[in-house]
Amino acid sequence: MDHPSPLVWRTQLMFSMSESTSRLLGPATLIVALITCLLSGPFLTGCKPSEKNGEPSTSVNVKLQLNWVPEPQFGGIYEARRLGLFDTDELTVEVRAGSGGISAPQLVATGEVEFGIVGGSQVLQLNQEGGELVALFAVYQHDPHGIMVPADSSFTTLKELWQSTSATIGAESSLAFIKALDQAIGASKGARFVAYNLPAFRAGRQSASQCFVTAEPITLELEGFKTRVFSAAEVSGFDPYNTVLVTRRSYLAAHPEICQRMVDAFTRGWSGYTTDSASTNELLAKLNPSMSRKAMDLAAQRQLPLIIDDTTRRLGLGCMTKQHWTTMAEQLVSLELLDGIPDIDQLFRWSVEKTTAVAPSG
Repeated sequence: MDHPSPLVWRTQLMFSMSESTSRLLGPATLIVALITCLLSGPFLTGCKPSEKNGEPSTSVNVKLQLNWVPEPQFGGIYEARRLGLFDTDELTVEVRAGSGGISAPQLVATGEVEFGIVGGSQVLQLNQEGGELVALFAVYQHDPHGIMVPADSSFTTLKELWQSTSATIGAESSLAFIKALDQAIGASKGARFVAYNLPAFRAGRQSASQCFVTAEPITLELEGFKTRVFSAAEVSGFDPYNTVLVTRRSYLAAHPEICQRMVDAFTRGWSGYTTDSASTNELLAKLNPSMSRKAMDLAAQRQLPLIIDDTTRRLGLGCMTKQHWTTMAEQLVSLELLDGIPDIDQLFRWSVEKTTAVAPSG
C-alpha cells in the first residue's frame, strides 16, 4: 500500500493545530480527527494474569502510539522493544506504528492510548486548546526540517533562495518552520511557493523542496540524485524538540512509576541504538519494507547530531530544559501560532539528577 510522503505527514502531524488556514487545520478538522480517534477502537487498558514464583500477579498493559511508520526516527524505541526493555512482570507495552491516517497527539489527549510520540510544538498548541499533554522525553533535541536543493544548484544560502524571484519552492507555506524562515529572512517578494511534490523537484520543475533531513535527501541519494540540505533551524532560530514522548498529566500523576519505566526504557534503548543500530535496523527493514536497509543505516547516522549534543552529554539523552520550552513558546507566539506563554512547568517533567520523568507537584 502506498503511503504519503514522510515529510508531508510528519509536518502535518507536527503542526496540525498551528494554522486555521492549513488544509488539515481548523475546528472542522479537529473534530474529524477527534472522531477518527474515537472510532479507531475501544479504549483498552487493563490487566492480565501472570505468575511469579508460582504466585498470581497483575501486569498492566499500556500502548505507545508512534506518529509514523517504523524507521530510524524511532530506532531507540524499537531497540528497547527488541531487547525487552519495556516489558516486566508488572508492565507490558504495545508499540503501535503510525501512518498517514493516525493522529498520535489526539489519541493520547482522548485517552485512547497512554503514551504517544508527537512534535514539541504540538504539546504547546494542544495544551492551549485544553489538552493536558506533558512531555517526558525528547528524542530530537533539534528540528529535523530543512530545505533541499539539487547538488549543482546555484543557490548557496537560504536567503539567496528565498529572495530569488525566479525560484520555485515546493513547501507548505503555512508550516511553522516555513513561517519562521519567512520571518527571519524578511523577503516579502521573492520565491514562489507551490505544493510539496518530490517527483516535481527531482524532475527539475522546482528549485528547492522542504524535507525531513533523514528522509527525502537519503531516498534521492540512493536513486543517484544528489542534493544539498539547508537546516531551517540554523537560519531561523526556530528549533523545537521533536519525536517527543508524551502522556496526559492526569496519567503521570496517577502512574508515576509506569512513566518512570517508560523513560528508563527510552534512555537505555536510545543509548544502545545510537551506539550500534545494526540489529534494530534489520528489524525496522522487515517492519517497513518500503525503506531499504541501506537507507535505514544512513538515516540512523545522519540523525545523530539531532539526538546527541552538548546538552544531552551534560543532562542525558532525551533531556528537556525550561529555557528551551520557553523559547519555543515565545517563537510560536511571535509566529501567531500560540496566543500566549503558558505555564511551562506544566508542559514537561525532567529531573536532571535522576535523568527521569517526575510526577507533578500539587
